[in-house]
Amino acid sequence: MNLNKKSKERKVIQARLDKELVDKAEEIFKDIGIDRSTALRIFYRQVVWNNGLPFELNRPEIPNEETIKALNEDLTNAKRYTDVDEKK
Repeated sequence: MNLNKKSKERKVIQARLDKELVDKAEEIFKDIGIDRSTALRIFYRQVVWNNGLPFELNRPEIPNEETIKALNEDLTNAKRYTDVDEKK
């Protein structure tokens, strides 16, 4: 399969996506000078060339109870520093 050559055979693909997502993505496509079809061709080529998705998929890190408690801790009485050398 030569991906640099245009095939005469075409296949139509359809996807249902959130309107806001599509609008934001297409604004970016416009800014970089490509249309939706070109963006999808680039994505599909990258999937084939990388033999997988062209980016890493990670599950967002969910903070544990201790981290949540620390984030919510009241810092109003915490000692404050105005000089980095003051803490030493």
